[in-house]
Amino acid sequence: LEAMAHIDPKWFHYEETEAPIPTGMNEPRAVTADASGTLYLAGDQTVHIIYPESRRVERWRLDDAPCCVAPAEKEIFIGTRDRVLVAGRNGEVRARWPGLGEGAWITDIALDDAHVFIADAGKRIVWCFDRAGRFIRRIGEKDPERQISGFVVPGPYFTLALAPDGLLRVANPGRHRIEAYTARGDLALSWGRFGNNLEDFTACCNPVSFDILTDGSVVTCEKGLARIKVYDSDGALTGVVAGPQQLTGGVQTIAQNPEKRQHYGFDVAADDTGRVYVLDRMKNIVRIFTKKEA
Repeated sequence: LEAMAHIDPKWFHYEETEAPIPTGMNEPRAVTADASGTLYLAGDQTVHIIYPESRRVERWRLDDAPCCVAPAEKEIFIGTRDRVLVAGRNGEVRARWPGLGEGAWITDIALDDAHVFIADAGKRIVWCFDRAGRFIRRIGEKDPERQISGFVVPGPYFTLALAPDGLLRVANPGRHRIEAYTARGDLALSWGRFGNNLEDFTACCNPVSFDILTDGSVVTCEKGLARIKVYDSDGALTGVVAGPQQLTGGVQTIAQNPEKRQHYGFDVAADDTGRVYVLDRMKNIVRIFTKKEA
């Protein structure tokens, strides 16, 4: 691991130029950024909306523990353990969708103009609903005739995002790859592989988080050997945001930090300016990385 943790400096295309933002939570779970860079944090039984420029924070108290947040223009979709809440921009919960059933574990939500896509790590499936909460279909179930091998999700790390090409990108962490699906559930493409090289994904299940930049590039986050990297839309490595030295001070694992077990790891988000936001659950902060000038 020590050898793998070393990254040639030429790969680092980002730098941390701003002071980190404290989450103000005991157990932060996920971070999302909208196009303008406003941050949405899910954790405890609250959603925090953070405006990085002024560091102003809005705090919404919920009856349920949120696992993820997906902001829209007039409403915000909040994923709890087994169902979706829809809140207005004032934080008032307007709708509680039916639960997804025993064993559900919602870990991420993505939106387009007509659909709400829900990553369910418990059932290892992506649910597709319309914006009013009506079920449409399940995406990613094993189907050899459609060349779909199914999602392998060993733990509560299962993320998705809409790309500029209109395809839904979904992490398949147990298979060490990113997959792209149409809204109809057809597998369009996939990339990624397991290995010990910088361009590969290591450990049992990676990436654990990712987001999409405006040019279609994918920012990925790995646990175990903590790395945040950038790939182009075809899966070619183009740069590194941060490595083990920047994120943890070196090679660290859950075994070395048993008291941090429930907080271990990172989540990643990006806005339309290209800034990358890293939720550091061990230090309970959001770190901001900006691309270096050429």
